[in-house]
Order: sequence, then structure tokens, then C-alpha cells
Amino acid sequence: MITPTSTLDDVCFAVADALEKHGISGVLTGGSAAAVYAPQEYTSADADFVLDNEDPLSDVAMALHGIGFERVERSRMFSHPTCSFTVEFPAGPLAVGGSYVRETRVLERSGIRLRILTRTDCVRDRLNAAVAVAAQDVGDIDMALIRKWTLGESPALRPKLEEFESRLRDRCSQ
Repeated sequence: MITPTSTLDDVCFAVADALEKHGISGVLTGGSAAAVYAPQEYTSADADFVLDNEDPLSDVAMALHGIGFERVERSRMFSHPTCSFTVEFPAGPLAVGGSYVRETRVLERSGIRLRILTRTDCVRDRLNAAVAVAAQDVGDIDMALIRKWTLGESPALRPKLEEFESRLRDRCSQ
């Protein structure tokens, strides 16, 4: 049951359960996946699910109505009258950047299954978002500060930093 004190995890598992009961399958993505994996470090105000099939949003609305979520006008967003988290259904297919996602992970809680991006694809998704932000005006990005901060946080992040820099160079050269 969704209440005013429901956490993002509670909402994600409740939505996954409601969808599954109606034969609809989706994968938790975006910032909400990052927040599930690192709740002390990352927050999100919504849960983003990409549907496996192009199920009509009217079917999704029926599934979510049972747990108190209602579609916001004709959007892909659903809200709850007592919960601050919204649920969104970005258009598929499930992808990170231009790469389709083929593998997902399943988390289980109290017999409820939540499909979610793998940790690797979650990191790729957040890197892709960072590249998109940086590519808007790369001259406005202090890469020396980003390098110093990243390596100061953890030298183990060097491969991710190098991937970020490579993607940024590739994107800006297009």
C-alpha cells in the first residue's frame, strides 16, 4: 500500500507488482535505478519504467489505479494523492544512449520482483546523461576540476572518467 511515508523503493516495488499482476512488464531505469542502487548518495523524485512491449498507457492506468496512481492528463506520468513520488513511462525501447539493453537484473523483496537496469547499465545511463549535459557547451565545463574531483573521490573511478572523456570527445566531434 502506498502512503505518505512510502519510500522510492516502496513505490518501485509496488508499481512492478501492479504491472506484473496485469501482465505488463517493465524495467526500472534512469535516476530511480541509481537511487535504488545507491540510496544514500542519489535521490530521485520519480520512478521511470520502460515497458517491454508497447502496452497501451490505458492498460498501465488500469494496473496502477489499484495502488492509487492516476494518469496525469494524457501524459506518460502518473501521480498519487498522498505520495510525493510520481511514476513515468518513457517511450522504449530500453536503451542507454544508442545501445539497446538486453540484460536486466531482478531484485526481490517480500516475493515481489523488480526488474532494473544492471549496475553497469545504470552507470552507463548516468554517464550518458553527464555527456549530454557537458556536450551542450563543453567550453563551460571545467574538465580539470572534474578529473581532480573524480580521482580524489576514488582512483578506481579512473576507467569511468576515461569513458566519460572519450564519449564527450566523440559526441563533440560529430
